[in-house]
Amino acid sequence: MAADKLKKMREKTAGKWIQKADKKMEEKGTKGAFTAKAKRAGYTKKEGDKTVGDAQAYAKHVLANKDKFDKETIKQAQFAASMGKIAKDDKD
Repeated sequence: MAADKLKKMREKTAGKWIQKADKKMEEKGTKGAFTAKAKRAGYTKKEGDKTVGDAQAYAKHVLANKDKFDKETIKQAQFAASMGKIAKDDKD
């Protein structure tokens, strides 16, 4: 009985973790912080006529060199990599 209730609860909230994370970043004022770090580190790409931070490339770099980064940056990189994977899967 408890397993069924837990399963229903998971199904109900499965897609909402992204929205919760987005809202939390907005509240903390950290939305876009990792992309800004990427740009400062020289990881950029062109979007139209603007040069912006390339969060995916920077995330790959951070995750490959975890010993050189703090815990917060590693967590941001993991989140960026997850979002990139979800976005890529949505395109396919």
